[in-house]
Amino acid sequence: MLLLTAGCAGVDYPKPRRLPPGITFAGTWESTWGKMVLRQSGHEIHGSFTGYREGGLSGTLEGDIWHFIWDQRRPHSHGRGFMQITPDGQHIEGRWGYEKSDNDGGRWAADKENADTF
Repeated sequence: MLLLTAGCAGVDYPKPRRLPPGITFAGTWESTWGKMVLRQSGHEIHGSFTGYREGGLSGTLEGDIWHFIWDQRRPHSHGRGFMQITPDGQHIEGRWGYEKSDNDGGRWAADKENADTF
């Protein structure tokens, strides 16, 4: 993953690249925080996460980077985040944060399950 250092407390922000043809965020992912199921329509991505906690995810693409808002059901919490997909479409990685931050919560990474039929 190519990274640029931003002026935000040493957080590394990825540089957007062109999303390779045929690569999609849609599918089932095993992530740092449990299972994620994502659906992609153009530049819009929506989905859910279950496991450690449960909630929803929604956002848009900037090249190969997904900028999203997350909303956890119980205990209720929400925030922002971003993930960049690898050129082969099998791994996404980024950060998440609370409220208006997209990075103060920590790392969020996921590997795609290969049994997807999306």
